[in-house]
This record gives sequence, structure tokens and C-alpha cells, in this order.
Amino acid sequence: MADPPLPEHETGNEPGSPEAEAPRSRVVTDAAVPRGPVPADPVPPGAVASVDSLPDEVLAQVRRTMRVSVFEGSFTQVFLNWTSGSVLIGYMLHAGARPAEIALVGAVPLLAQVASPGAAYLAAVLGQRKLLTVLMALVSRTSWLLAAAMPALPVPQALQPLFLIALVLVASLFLASNGTLWTAWMGDVVPERERGRYFGLRTGITGVVGMLANLGAGWWLDRVGAPLSFQAVLVAAVGSGLVGVWLYTRQYDPPTAREELRLRDVLRAPLRDAGFRRYLTFAVYWMFVVFLAAPFVFPYFLDELRLSFTQVAIWSTIAASASMLTTVGWGRVADRVGNKPVLAIGTFVAGVALPVTWILAGASGWIGFIWLAAVFDAIAWGAIGPAIFNLALVSAPRRNRVVFIAASSLATGVAGFLGGTLSGPLLLAFQGLVGAGPGWLAYAYLFGLSGMLRASAWLLLRRVPEANSWRTRELLRSMRTGWKGVGFPWRS
Repeated sequence: MADPPLPEHETGNEPGSPEAEAPRSRVVTDAAVPRGPVPADPVPPGAVASVDSLPDEVLAQVRRTMRVSVFEGSFTQVFLNWTSGSVLIGYMLHAGARPAEIALVGAVPLLAQVASPGAAYLAAVLGQRKLLTVLMALVSRTSWLLAAAMPALPVPQALQPLFLIALVLVASLFLASNGTLWTAWMGDVVPERERGRYFGLRTGITGVVGMLANLGAGWWLDRVGAPLSFQAVLVAAVGSGLVGVWLYTRQYDPPTAREELRLRDVLRAPLRDAGFRRYLTFAVYWMFVVFLAAPFVFPYFLDELRLSFTQVAIWSTIAASASMLTTVGWGRVADRVGNKPVLAIGTFVAGVALPVTWILAGASGWIGFIWLAAVFDAIAWGAIGPAIFNLALVSAPRRNRVVFIAASSLATGVAGFLGGTLSGPLLLAFQGLVGAGPGWLAYAYLFGLSGMLRASAWLLLRRVPEANSWRTRELLRSMRTGWKGVGFPWRS
């Protein structure tokens, strides 16, 4: 996510850092999968470095799955955009939600990630990852029909915001399980050297589709009266989500053996791995500080800056259009230099440029700063999205990867929930502090606090081991050399 959807200085292999002292070996291998019949316990395609190492029959299935996954991701993105963001916030505001309830509805999807270890345990024990992914997705998506039907249900007006919060929690429990299984699944499908480019391209394409969906929803919500406008969007979202579920069934799931696993091992095993534990520390911190501000970005746009739903959709369009280029570009950079330096730059931009432009828009009354924020959003999250996803895969060992991904989902989910839950009381406290001052000022304090903490994330990121990753300073120096080469005036 972007801000709003959902994560610098020096980082990497400096002297004294964990990477410089004890490089962690890659969890993938350059060894080729033997040609000929697939062995009884085959190495999944994601465990090799390049598609060149795959047998022809496996390569065909991998390529087909990578193509289908782009279409699946596009339909799923429409579902996600139309059941979150400005649509959900607008529906909550129509139902009379208060600031604490707005913050809570943005945070409960993170709390729902506590279900991830259970999904990982079932996948490991039953060995039915694809079936479980489909079932979890079906429940999470069809449950939104209840939200569309809410005005016709015997729910008192005063309780409607709480009804929506409860429904979001239930749907998100299954969505989080679905996401954990899908991440491990795709980690076993896409070879390591292909991930940056592929997931960058996939994120860019789905972002553009989501952009068009936001434009359509914004246009509709500004022209059709509530609650019918929200009901129609939610029903259409469920339809798009179900197409995505059907496309799951068309994808290749590499064979996985059933594991003899105890439920407590789902939590213990990731914590015993020193490298993954450092990744978890960074990811938990990042989610917490992001969600100190994220729940109130759209309310700030709609209530304080008085943007219409169409203007918010245009904002999303600018961000998505730019991210089509940035995600692909950052993905290619990550394939070459590693995920850590890309992630370091992205988190720093998200911590400095985004909060500053939001605050300047409120202070000056000039909405142009919001359009500039959309460009910074694409730069920052175009780097963060694919890089943090790939760093999780690289940090987790191939064996029982789903268990490690589940632990990450659980830990970051709880952290995001705590950050989002705290954001409401923080905003109220800042509102009390500014008193009769301008309304934007309380938001400025909240955004500024989150921004300072985000910009400090590199301190934890530098401790995460990633073999062969560049230092951030090396990447910046390389980028500066590239700018010099095209004759910019600061060329020395």
C-alpha cells in the first residue's frame, strides 16, 4: 500500500556492519535443475538463479504463470482499490465515523495478519498451498457483499461504522492468509534474478489498472448519491476479485512436500535465524512508523484540503502513472545492486518528501503540492514495494519459506495495527495542542512525527544481511555519474 494505500544515508557493507564481517550466503543457487524427468523431490523454479537453469517443461509453466499472474494481479488490484482507500473512507464518513474509528478501520487489516502463521501451518502440513490460497481468497472477497448490503440490514445508524470495522477485520483475516500463501507460492515460481524486473513490471501494470479503477470510482462517487454509489462500487469490486480467484487456478504451483511441523515452530523457526530476525526488526519498525500517519492521509485530503473524490482519484492516477516507470526501473536496479540500497533510498524519500508536501499543501492552501506529492509517492513506493518484497524472500531460507513469510506478516501486521491505533489518539492530542489554530496544523504534527521516524529506518536496514548488495553511497554515486553524463549544470 502506498501512502495512502501499504514501507537516506548510508547502509550496507560498511566496515563493522554485519555484511562486511560475515556475509550471508544466498538462499538460492546457481546450480541448474537437472534435465529430464522431474525428481521425486524437485527443486522449485524459484530456488535457481535464472530461468536458463530450468528444464523446458518447467520453464513453459513458469512463463505462463508469470503472464497469468499479471492479469490476476490487475483484477485483484481493482478489488483492493475499491474496498479500501478513498472508497472505504468515504463510506465510513457517510456512516458518521469519528477520527478514532477512521484510524481503526485503517489499522485492523494489519491486525488481521495474526492469521498468517495458521495459514502457513496448514500449507506446510497439508501440502495444499494452491487450494488454500483459492479458498482464503474466496472468503475474503465475497464477504464484502455484506458491506454493500449494510444499508438494507438491521444495523442502527450509530453502529454502522463499527459494523464496517468488524467486517473489514473478518475479510482481512482471510486476505492476510491468502497473501502469505501467495507470497511463498510466487517465491517458488519466479527465479531469483528475475524477481526485481518481474515484480517491478507486475506492480507497475497493476498500478496503472488500479489508477483507472480509482478514476472510475471517483467519477461515479461524485455523481451518484450515497449509499447507492458506494454499494455499486463494492459489488463491482467483488466481481473483479472473483475473476482474480479464477485466475489463481490457472497458475503453476511447484510440488511441495508435506512437512512434519508443530504450530509453535511457525513462530520459533524465524526467530532462530539471525539474518531473518534482523529483517523482521526493520520491517516491524517500518510498518509501525508508516501507519502513524497513513490512516489519516485520505481524510486529510477529503476533509481538510476539501478535495473531491475525483481529485483524489486524479492524485492516485498521477502516482500510478509515474509508478509504472519507477517500479520497473527500481526493479532493474535492484536486480543489479541488491534490494537494500533501493529500499534505503525509497524509505528516505517516503520519510522526507511525502510529509513535507502534504504539510505545505495545508499551510499554503495550494493544492499543487498534492500533485507533487503524487510524483514523490511513485518514486518512494516504486522502490519500497518490490524491494521489501524481494528482501523478505532473500532473507528467508527456501525450506519452509512460507513459515518465515507468515512470521513476517504476523509481526508487521501487529506493528502496523499498533501504529494505526495510536495515530487516532495522537491526532486528537495534536488537535488539543493547537487549540483554535488551523486544522491542518494538527495533521502537520502527525505527518512530521511519522516522517522523521521513517527517514531513520536506514539505521535498522543497514544491519539486514543481503549477499552482494551495494552500499547506498555506491548506488547514489553511480546515479550521480549517470546524471553527469547527460550534461547537467552541476557537472564538475
